[in-house]
Amino acid sequence: MPFLLKNKINDSCLVKSKGYSLISISLCKFLYGFYTASIGSMLVPIGAAFNISIKIQSFIFPFNYFGQIVIIFFAGYFADKLGKKVVHLVLLVALGLFALSFNYANNYFLILILFFFMGLLGISINTIADAAVSDSFKEKKGFFLNIAHIFFGLGAMTAPVVFNKVFSATKDFRTIYFILFVVSFLITVLVSLANYPTVNEGKIKPRIIIDLLKNKKFIYLCIFALLSSGTMHSISGWIPTLFQKNLNLTQQISNYSLSIFWLSIVIGRTVTAFLSRKYKEILLLKVMNALMFLVLAFSFFPGSYVLILADYIVFGFLIGGTFPLIIAYSAEISPEYSSTRIATIFSFTAIGMFTVPTIVGMLAEYFPIYKVISFSAVSFLVYIY
Repeated sequence: MPFLLKNKINDSCLVKSKGYSLISISLCKFLYGFYTASIGSMLVPIGAAFNISIKIQSFIFPFNYFGQIVIIFFAGYFADKLGKKVVHLVLLVALGLFALSFNYANNYFLILILFFFMGLLGISINTIADAAVSDSFKEKKGFFLNIAHIFFGLGAMTAPVVFNKVFSATKDFRTIYFILFVVSFLITVLVSLANYPTVNEGKIKPRIIIDLLKNKKFIYLCIFALLSSGTMHSISGWIPTLFQKNLNLTQQISNYSLSIFWLSIVIGRTVTAFLSRKYKEILLLKVMNALMFLVLAFSFFPGSYVLILADYIVFGFLIGGTFPLIIAYSAEISPEYSSTRIATIFSFTAIGMFTVPTIVGMLAEYFPIYKVISFSAVSFLVYIY
């Protein structure tokens, strides 16, 4: 695409307000949060519909996240090369179409395939949103990225509530993704009107990924992203199953518990956004990592609903602001080619998001889920060392 043409598309906007851009771009993160959290709500109904065990249900996680390790490099590369707005619009339309197709899936294998493609599209949309916010707000990145990530948490918090409503009305777990289709269409319209950062005219070379991975500080940051995201999505993915299968609670209470967990993440991101205006990102990351280790290690012991949920609420509050801080600090380490840099971080994140929840699912056949998740604390201890 010639440079003038791609910039004409990316620079076109009916609303030039930076506030509008922040909200519309952040709504892309709302969409991905909605999609991601809905997976946890669907696990038990999917198991019942196809008569499959928890171990087989856990295959959803590698199908959803494994391809993301590679695709986000391409998404980041083309977003830097062609423009974030162009790529965002294409991905949003594609995700909406796959979400609509999900409503007609009638076997487990087809559902896994759809999860695979929606996972690729969703993570790419999420990655580019972070890069667009990072480039649009050069000052106080930690603050504005936490604001953007609040929208992810709001989407994740909303999904279980919506799932309860539509499942009660239709008795079909697939209907939640018809809602996703409608939301993606509305967000596509809003994004088309927004002002995005200008495309970099310089040449984007794939070699920059190798240069990033040679940076020791950047690697440490990526490892932390892997550990923290893997644990957070293990809790998010398995909370409804944990409370229904291990503690014999109802589906509605279990899904509302997932919403409460994501509410704690939203609150944590809000608090961290303001803390990041006063304290450096690296200091906040070190303190939060140590506290998360203690809280998660404690989750091994309680066996009651109230204590487990309380522990996860505190953990959610602490981990809420972690990922925006990781992205903000990465800009200090390597300020150029934001989409590719953030895509690299998300690649490590995707490794955590598919390995840790999958392992939890495999072991959940033999041990209570909350005890399996608590062993993730070891990874935080290693990182402290």
